[in-house]
Amino acid sequence: MIKFLTKTLKKNNFETLEDQFLAAERLQKLQTLKANKSRLIVRLDDNEQIFQSLILSIDSLNNTLLIDELFPRPENFASNQLLHCVHHENGSATTFSLRVLTATNSSGFPALLAHLPDTIEQEQRRLNFRLKTPAQQSMTVSLASSSQPNLSGYVKDLSNHGFRINIPGNHSDSLKQGDTLNYCRIQLNETSQIECQLKVRSTRYLNKPYRHTQLGTEITDLNADHQNQLSQYLNQQQREQCRLRAEYS
Repeated sequence: MIKFLTKTLKKNNFETLEDQFLAAERLQKLQTLKANKSRLIVRLDDNEQIFQSLILSIDSLNNTLLIDELFPRPENFASNQLLHCVHHENGSATTFSLRVLTATNSSGFPALLAHLPDTIEQEQRRLNFRLKTPAQQSMTVSLASSSQPNLSGYVKDLSNHGFRINIPGNHSDSLKQGDTLNYCRIQLNETSQIECQLKVRSTRYLNKPYRHTQLGTEITDLNADHQNQLSQYLNQQQREQCRLRAEYS
């Protein structure tokens, strides 16, 4: 009997800790959306029309949040309305649902008071998981095309499907959408290096924080050994990021 109670208490403690962690994680995601003034795409339940809003404030003690009035204003809107919210960023979609308590105002402007969501889902919109380059790591890349035989830059993010690459300087005239980069060498870490061929899917010139050309690329040729190295690196980094989020939440 004592062993059974001990086992049950331990299980309940683990479940409580997990619930607390998930609640803290949800709150952190909402606070990030609020701090960044992230635009929410909102759909009313059983209504295909799309509206917009943003989070104005969060009251964790009362389990509520305040969002800006929906724009454009929906017709026949009532309290207790269920709102389905989506925010797109960096290839992922953050989704959650809100139950409206009442219409109110914030600083003199119309707003809606709603319950905090029970769950928040985050999914990759792309077929391949896209990983931001770790902040402490500078991932160098060497490139060559028919018009640009000697280029070097840094990988901004990567997936099994392609890379986003920053190249110092303005190369928007010589590198265009559809161009082929015949040679690409990327140093993933101290022990792993891959070589492949890329196709330019997008290009834009940016002058902040420094003057550079940003390329969106797709892998068109990569041997099996280097594909395995890339996949292993992505899986390892994804696990490490998940652990870090758990430790600091």
